[in-house]
Amino acid sequence: MIAYGCCVGSWDKVRRYVEPRIGGQLLTVHGATSIAEAYNEIIDTARGVHDLEALVLLHDDLEIIDHDFETKLCDALTQRDVALVGVAGARGAGTLAWWNADVIGHQLTDSGMIDFGPRTGDVEVLEGSLLALSPWAVENLRFDTRYGGFHGYDDIGYEAVARGKRVVVADIDTHHHTHTGWRSSAYYAAWQAADIKFREKWKK
Repeated sequence: MIAYGCCVGSWDKVRRYVEPRIGGQLLTVHGATSIAEAYNEIIDTARGVHDLEALVLLHDDLEIIDHDFETKLCDALTQRDVALVGVAGARGAGTLAWWNADVIGHQLTDSGMIDFGPRTGDVEVLEGSLLALSPWAVENLRFDTRYGGFHGYDDIGYEAVARGKRVVVADIDTHHHTHTGWRSSAYYAAWQAADIKFREKWKK
């Protein structure tokens, strides 16, 4: 059983992009002011799902366009010690700006295709629009609510690696219905504040 979770800002987006593309139960939190808190609530609910194979946390504007998604996800999670799976990520970032580091994966956005070259491999941090958690991760990992707001939650990859688990990118096709770049100066300032907390936490 694969369950899905979404921190909902727009039910219209969920109906257009999320619901038509998923095959399992959808757990939602609406109106949250912290994505970390919303995702933790979804994880706690997922612990009660019978025969859970994975929990896929995705943004409300993320469309899974890969018809073999669940097969590819399960194949990735059967690898030894894999806790988290995503579509893009990096190693050696030292900052929440993972896209400036040793990056792998790909994703279609409304601005076009972002392709980092290699499509699979081990990373430390994942692009946050799709985060798939193994049963172990559902039982043992939680998002750090000290970040608050809607940034910094992707540090869960570092949490997994610190506990001896693997974080991997799989060759999965998605369409993130957003444009690249910062939405506003306030949005960028909030990200910067989260990055400062990240550096303090991990001494990067």
